Amino acid sequence: MMWFLSWPDALKYILTLMLAFSVLSQTILTILSLLRYPRSYSLLLESIMEVFVLFAIVVFTLMHGQMIHSYDTTIIAPIAYVVLRSVAFVLITLTGLLLTAIVRKPSSLFIIILSFPLLPFLESRLTGSFAYLFFAAILLLLLRGIVLSLRRLKEIRSRISASSIKNTIDSIHTAVLFSEPDGLILLINEQMLRLMNAISGKLQRNAKEFYDYLISGELEPGMQREEFEDQILLHLPDATVWIFSLSKLKIKGKDYFQLAATDITRQWNLTVELQRQEAELKVKSEYLRESIDNLQLLSGERVVRNAKLRAHEVLGQRLSLLLRSIHNGDTLDHNLLNSLSRGILDDLKAEQSSPSPEEELDGLSQAFASIGVSINQEGELPSDEKISRIFADIIKESVTNAVRHGFATEISVKITGEEEGHQLMIINNGDLPSRPIIEGGGIGAMRNMVEPYSGELDVVFDQCFALTVKVPGGEM
Repeated sequence: MMWFLSWPDALKYILTLMLAFSVLSQTILTILSLLRYPRSYSLLLESIMEVFVLFAIVVFTLMHGQMIHSYDTTIIAPIAYVVLRSVAFVLITLTGLLLTAIVRKPSSLFIIILSFPLLPFLESRLTGSFAYLFFAAILLLLLRGIVLSLRRLKEIRSRISASSIKNTIDSIHTAVLFSEPDGLILLINEQMLRLMNAISGKLQRNAKEFYDYLISGELEPGMQREEFEDQILLHLPDATVWIFSLSKLKIKGKDYFQLAATDITRQWNLTVELQRQEAELKVKSEYLRESIDNLQLLSGERVVRNAKLRAHEVLGQRLSLLLRSIHNGDTLDHNLLNSLSRGILDDLKAEQSSPSPEEELDGLSQAFASIGVSINQEGELPSDEKISRIFADIIKESVTNAVRHGFATEISVKITGEEEGHQLMIINNGDLPSRPIIEGGGIGAMRNMVEPYSGELDVVFDQCFALTVKVPGGEM
């Protein structure tokens, strides 16, 4: 090592820095090698080799320190650290040979070559060349430590390790822990720790005790417990809702337990809102049913009222004529009374008979307008009385179904007549059915109305509910 004394100071400082960085890089490499997972015999042997290489670099540092001390004191010291140098070389050589023979890793022989400067007899024989061999060995060890450290770091990031598993479960929002059957916690993430602290006020050491607390423990004010399908549902003071589930796992013949908690706040709020809307819809549906049922009662009352008005009109006309005859002094003979009474029953019956289809549709439009339902009609009913009656009945049935089942507020009725027949189209803005329509008394009855006339009835609900009726015949 005395040949170092003749080197420039700059090279001496560079060598000192190289040794310092070699110790640092090799220390990092050793730590990263020990962190590799899963454990295996080959990885363990490689980690032992890195420990011995670190030991060798430390010995190189001691040799360099001896050289610096000799330079400062101008005293040439004899070869030192013979035992440490020999032990380090033997350890590296044996480990390198084992790696080559067992793991089939010939690159380990390169480390043995780099450890040659540790041999005391080599220093005495090479004399001036030993300094260059020492410098080259330190440089290569530094480069090796940096390259392998980067490679180990990339390998750890791409492999599953204990730390990567912990980091992964800590990154998820779901709270989870794994434990032994007796409750000993093996793995727990940060979210579960936060829930433990929020629910029980402390960090639980035993998973079984914590689950018992979830089931029957006394909760803090502002918390609420519910059972849902054999699971525990908790409402926390921060307005969040969590559902806890306990499951049994069997891994390599051994039993473990997993306790998981999922944040269902959004789903719970949506469920509550849907239940509220469903209750409102039931109330509105019942109100609509009552309103539709009252339409028939109102229609009957309207018929009675019209009959009274008609009786008042018919009888009033004849009574007026009778009073005028008396006032004029006419003789009330049999012929006069017979002429006044003739046709009274016919006139009364004519008004009490069924209203025309047009009148029925007018009454229907007025009745539904009273409950906020608009019926817009375009076109006139066919001149054929039977077809006109059928169209009116279909319109009444469709309007009733649209309001009762689809909660429609706007209904459009379009009637057209062509050379090949009559067409009726009814469209409403009500809710579309959630499943395919099964024809029953409503649509089935309407279809039966038009079949005797070779008519067709189609129902389409794509963007809106539309009912189309076609009946062959002439123009209207």
